Amino acid sequence: MADLLSNPYTLLLLGDIVALFVYYAMHMSFYVMREFFKKHRILVFMIYALTVLSFFYANTLGVIYINLIASFLAFLIPLFICYKVNHIRGIIYFIFYIAAQSAIEVIITIYVQGVQSMDMVKINYDFMTPQSYGIILSLQIIVVRVICLFGNKDKDKRLDKEILPYVVLPIATIIILVLDGNRYLRGEEYNLSQYTELMVVLVAINILVFGFLEKNTRLMKMEMEARQNELKLQSDAVIMEIATKAMRERLAISESIMQQDRAMRHDRRHFEALLQTLLQDGKTQEALDCLNERLKQEPHSVKRYCENTTLNAAITHYLSMAEKENIKVNISANIPANLNVDEMQLAIVISNLIENAIHACEKVPESERRIDITARYKSQLLFEIMNSCAEKVKLDEEGYPFNTEEEHGIGTRSVLNFINQTDSEIRYIAEEKTFKVRMLIN
Repeated sequence: MADLLSNPYTLLLLGDIVALFVYYAMHMSFYVMREFFKKHRILVFMIYALTVLSFFYANTLGVIYINLIASFLAFLIPLFICYKVNHIRGIIYFIFYIAAQSAIEVIITIYVQGVQSMDMVKINYDFMTPQSYGIILSLQIIVVRVICLFGNKDKDKRLDKEILPYVVLPIATIIILVLDGNRYLRGEEYNLSQYTELMVVLVAINILVFGFLEKNTRLMKMEMEARQNELKLQSDAVIMEIATKAMRERLAISESIMQQDRAMRHDRRHFEALLQTLLQDGKTQEALDCLNERLKQEPHSVKRYCENTTLNAAITHYLSMAEKENIKVNISANIPANLNVDEMQLAIVISNLIENAIHACEKVPESERRIDITARYKSQLLFEIMNSCAEKVKLDEEGYPFNTEEEHGIGTRSVLNFINQTDSEIRYIAEEKTFKVRMLIN
C-alpha cells in the first residue's frame, strides 16, 4: 500500500477523483439535475467516471496550461450535460475555487515539500508525497465546503449580471500565480518572501471579495424583492380599483332595478283599478292588451339574499352565474344593512370566493356541482362557503391555496390583503371532493 501511494501517478489519480467529487458537490449545491438523469443515476456516474479518466490523462501530460483548461472542462462538461444551467453563479464560484486551489498547491509545494526550483510550464510530479498531497486535498475540500455553504443559490439572472465583473479578480489571481511562480521557480532571481507575500495578499483579497460578494448579493436580492413587492402592491391596487368600479356598476344596476320595482308597485293599485273597470265593462281584449303592456314594463326583480345592498348585489350576480353553469346553490345569509368594514372591499372578497367556487364546480360532473353559502352576524360576521371540486386542493405551508394560475393567485392575494387589513381570520379546509373557506370578519 505504501509503495502504491508513493507512486506520484497514483496520487495524481486520487487527486483527480477528489477534484471531480468536489466538482459534483458544487454542481449539486448550485444547480438542479435534469429529470432524465435523476431517473438514470448510473449514466451520471459514467459521465463523471469518464471525466475523471480524461482529466487524469490531461494531467499526466504535465503542462500547467493544459491542466488549467482540463480543470475547467472537467467542471463544465458534466454540468451542462446533467444539470439545468439557469444561472452562472456556480461557475463564478468555481473560478474563485480554482484561484484558491492554485495558491494552495503552490504554497504547499514550496513550504511543505521544499521545492525551490522547477519548470512551471512542464510539471514534474516526482516531488509529490502522500503527506503534502493529503494536506492539499483536505484544504481543497474545506474551500469547496465553505463555497457551497455560503454561496448564493438563488436562480436570478439579474444577480448574475451584477456579480459577473467580480470574476476578473480570481482570473487575474490565477494568471499572476502562474507567471510570477514561473519566474521564481525557474530561478530567475525572484525573491521567495516577496512571491509568498504576493500569494497571501491575493488569496486574502479573494476571500474578502467573496465575502463582500455574498453580502452584496443578499442586499441586491432584498432590494429586488422590495421592488417586486412594490410593483405587486401597485398591481393589486389597480386590480382592486377595477374590481371596485365593476362592483359599483353592478350595485348601480341593482339599485336602478329596485327603484323601478318600487315605482311599479306604487302604481299597481291604479293599474288594478283600471283592469277591474275594463273587465266589468266586458272589454276583455282591452284588459288583456293592457296587462301585456304592463308585463313588458315590469323589471326583472332582484333577489334579496341579505339586507346589505352591496353584498346582496355581489351575491346575486355570481349566483346567477352559478345557475347558468347548472350548479346547485344553497344559501342562508343573515347580513345586516350596515357593517363596520368597507362593504365594497368585502363584496369583492366574497365575489372572489364565489367565483373560485364556480370555477372549481365547472371541473366536476353537473350532477355533483354544489355550492353552499352560510353567513351569520353576531358582533362579527361569520362567512362560510363550501363547494364541490374534482380533487383535493393543494395548500401551501401557511395553509393557503396553492395555484400556479396567475389570475387565481391575484384573487387569493386580494382576499388575504383584506383579512390582514381588517385583522380578521380565514381558514381553508381541503378535503376529498370538497373545499371550504371560513372567514371571521371583525
